[in-house]
Amino acid sequence: MRLTQRIWLALFFVAGMMFSMNAQDLEITGKVTNMNGEPMIGATIVVVGTNNATVADINGGYNLKVPKAGGTVQVSYVGMATIEKAVTQAGIYNFEMEESGVALSEIVVTALGIKREEKALGYSVQKVSGDNVQKVATVDVATALSGKVSGLLVRNSSDFAAVPIVTIRGENPLIVIDGVAYANKTLGDIAPADIDEISILKGATASALYGYRGDNGAILITTKNGRSNRSGITVDYSSNTMFTAGFLAIPEKQTVYGRGDNGAYNINSDKSWGSVMDGRMLNQWDPVALEFREYEYTARGVDNFANFLEQGYITTNNLNIGFNKGDFSLRNSFNWMQNKGQYPNSTLNKYTYTLGSDYKANRLSISSNFSYAKKASPNIGTNGYTSYDPMYTLLIWSSPDFDIRDYKDNYWITRGVQQNYIYGIQPNGTYTGASQNNPYFDRYEKTNEIARDIVNADFTFGYDIAKWMKATVRSGLDFYNENGTLRISKGSYLSSGNTAVPGNLYTWQGTKDGAFVIGQNSGFSINSDLLLSGDASFGDFGIEYLAGGTVFFTKDNNMFARTDGGISVPGFFSLKASVNTAQVTSSLFRRQVNSLYGRLGLSWRKLIYVEATGRNDWSSTLPASNRAYFYPSISSSFVLSELLPGTSGWLDLLKWRNSWTVSKTPAAIYAINSSYTLNNATWNTMNGAAPPSSLYGDNILPASAETFETGIQAMLFKNRVMFDVSYYTKRFFDVLKSAPVSPASGYSSNYINIDEEITRKGYEVTLGFTPVKQKDLQWDLGFNWSTYKRYYTAIDSVYSAKNPWVAEGERVDAFIRKDFLKSPDGQFIFNNGRLVTSAYNTVAGYSDPDWLWGLNTNLRYKNISLFVSFDGVVGGLMNSRTESYLWQSGNHPESLTDERALDAATAGSKNFLGEGVKVVSGTVTYDAYGNILTDTREFAPNDIKSTYQQYVIDLHNSSAWGSNSTYADTYSKTYFKLREISMTYDFPRSMFGGIANGASISFVGQNVLLVAKDFRYSDPDGGSEDFSDPAVRYLGFNLKVSF
Repeated sequence: MRLTQRIWLALFFVAGMMFSMNAQDLEITGKVTNMNGEPMIGATIVVVGTNNATVADINGGYNLKVPKAGGTVQVSYVGMATIEKAVTQAGIYNFEMEESGVALSEIVVTALGIKREEKALGYSVQKVSGDNVQKVATVDVATALSGKVSGLLVRNSSDFAAVPIVTIRGENPLIVIDGVAYANKTLGDIAPADIDEISILKGATASALYGYRGDNGAILITTKNGRSNRSGITVDYSSNTMFTAGFLAIPEKQTVYGRGDNGAYNINSDKSWGSVMDGRMLNQWDPVALEFREYEYTARGVDNFANFLEQGYITTNNLNIGFNKGDFSLRNSFNWMQNKGQYPNSTLNKYTYTLGSDYKANRLSISSNFSYAKKASPNIGTNGYTSYDPMYTLLIWSSPDFDIRDYKDNYWITRGVQQNYIYGIQPNGTYTGASQNNPYFDRYEKTNEIARDIVNADFTFGYDIAKWMKATVRSGLDFYNENGTLRISKGSYLSSGNTAVPGNLYTWQGTKDGAFVIGQNSGFSINSDLLLSGDASFGDFGIEYLAGGTVFFTKDNNMFARTDGGISVPGFFSLKASVNTAQVTSSLFRRQVNSLYGRLGLSWRKLIYVEATGRNDWSSTLPASNRAYFYPSISSSFVLSELLPGTSGWLDLLKWRNSWTVSKTPAAIYAINSSYTLNNATWNTMNGAAPPSSLYGDNILPASAETFETGIQAMLFKNRVMFDVSYYTKRFFDVLKSAPVSPASGYSSNYINIDEEITRKGYEVTLGFTPVKQKDLQWDLGFNWSTYKRYYTAIDSVYSAKNPWVAEGERVDAFIRKDFLKSPDGQFIFNNGRLVTSAYNTVAGYSDPDWLWGLNTNLRYKNISLFVSFDGVVGGLMNSRTESYLWQSGNHPESLTDERALDAATAGSKNFLGEGVKVVSGTVTYDAYGNILTDTREFAPNDIKSTYQQYVIDLHNSSAWGSNSTYADTYSKTYFKLREISMTYDFPRSMFGGIANGASISFVGQNVLLVAKDFRYSDPDGGSEDFSDPAVRYLGFNLKVSF
């Protein structure tokens, strides 16, 4: 007992001594500003030779302890000249920083978290600050990258809860968070408020050290930790709320003609080619009285689609609490986002919690991060024609002869048995069924629930063994679980169609008997690195090196289950409710890749930089005899401005860079393994197994790609002007393909490397300009432009597709369609008054955009700033399924022609005369590709009429069930969009009397304006169009407060 007391007394004595010594430190305060008096937020203030350090707050203020004996205080900031000042007494020390011509020494985070000088890089890297993706809080941080990086395209679908698709140079990049290449984390799992900086590694050389996973470039995200905050305890709160404020694009339908065909009314028709809704008395269904009665036949549903939609909003709230003191820092962040969609019963919630810590002392550094993210929605609905999107019923296969508001909260006649809707019920009281559901039934009784949870954690331990060597151990782990659940009530007249759940993209379950479907994906990944790195100088020469290894392991489980024969009890959604034995399938995927790699960088007089890397991987998905593969890279940077000393007053940096690499991608999991498929109840109650359908050999090689890049970068007038131009090629070879084999072999394909080669070529331009830079006024401009094309550069004589557009020098992205037959002089050929479709495919154009562009500008006057971001796509083709079916169903607003009016005036009459020719004699023969061999046809002007309905159906004759769209429904992707706008007022700090460190309020907008070349009724931003939700404008406000 006495020993315990002595120990406690000793501890109190030591603590008291430490407190006493700390109390004797000198305390200095002040502000760090630039020459214009603007605060240098985040400037580092450190006592040289100690661990005492802090960063400047939002107003440039700081507070720092200096040893009683005094010391040298150093102030530094990227792009500014470092300041050092001797401090011998407490007091106020203000620092005014000047811009430095050595801004070219800016540090950039590259692959594996390696920090390098920007001027030394031999490949293209572009940075985006966290502030730049936080000006307008979006549902997914990927959307905030739109138009901000050359070569990066974000496809933002207008569909509710759709995940944006990000590509760099046309390919899907690797996502790396705090140095860890997680397998399951996505940009959507990260709250924008938690991001400190994003580095975009654009080519395979830039991300070569990540192996095959970095073959398409990488997006490196550095999250905030306590060192991102001010000294001591800090609290930051932000709230961003935006409401839907009109539409950028919304489908419309004609409101003149009602249900029927060929100008005649038909009570059971869901087409709108009937007679005029002219107010005459007809026997119609009354949804309120639940009976048929005679009343005026009019277009009561002129605004049905708009009336079905609801007010939507996006609200994002973030609270973070940080601590930063000496060697240790800590940051907690809580984020909640809710998106209310425009369709009824559509709400999406995202919750994120992050915890980051950092410790540095002498040679030791330790950092760790923990994050939990949850995304959940009780109903994201369905999208697309074959999934029976709400547009299927409300917009396409119905006429505006009813008011949808009469069916709200009124979609049952007999719950679980019969719906209340305009189709299916007959005047004699019978019920013949229907091909549509009541739209409100679809939203409340046919739901698509999702839930995704992901936890990730990483730990990094670094130790400086010597001045020229540092050891780093880093490991990251993520666990995820995602569920998709479909519930279809008894009484539905539509199935789930192609609505996907995890593990099954095409569920096709449930109609009148109801259904319950569930899919679940779960798994984890581990990525562990061991690195030895360092640098040294020998006179004019510099050397950097890295040697290390990585073990990457991933495991994924899938379970898919569904009821069979419907559900036995209305409203009881469970596999236990299955009428017949429920169907259950599961699968398991595992992969491990072990890697060794190295990097060597050499420099001479800060003029020439050369870097070489090599990585060898051993993949579990390749044959044991051929499991290892190696890929190298080399890059160089020649700093031309070092040879032009007389230009130092205006030329900060001029460099020429080059890089080359060969990257390799192994076969997918199970692609070359003889795996059997197990099936239950193959023969009565006995289970069975099916053998693999594909052959494979032991000589399978990884698919390979060779990339070359060259570029020029320049910075002028102390970084006020910047431009970067890149050209690259990427040649794909040793392509893996399932090639067909003779059915007599008992197999359907042979998995091999083929000789076909494809090359992608592109240019990228990035410009930055600050035309005005004064104390109270600053204007910054940024512009980027990029283009790429894909070409066949070698053809496999056996396994390449046998088409005329598959040839050396031809574009890979040919947009293939069947055209209408035309005469030699280009006129449409009619047969019996109807258009004739060719039996052969032709190239209508190309799907890849001609070029991409983005423009953003920030104008600041005193405490008021305005940020505006534009972006767009020029060229490339896509089809519009929405407009195709609007035409086919008779609902397109442009179908109100004189010929249609004449057809409807006399039902069955034909009044449309197609402009073109008809064949009066002769024949024509074609080769296998549609080229004319002989032609003896004689033509005369077409003089045979048809109905306007028949002409329209022929002109737009395509199907969502397999055929391509026609030329008439093929549109240009070209669009221009005002993506973001933010007008901010920063409140003076003096307003808060020390209660708060700062606050701001902003008016914000997203998707403010859209101008499209061809698309009128939908937004081409998503890159494809299949009953896309109406594109909406968001306007609102953003509030930020710091304590």
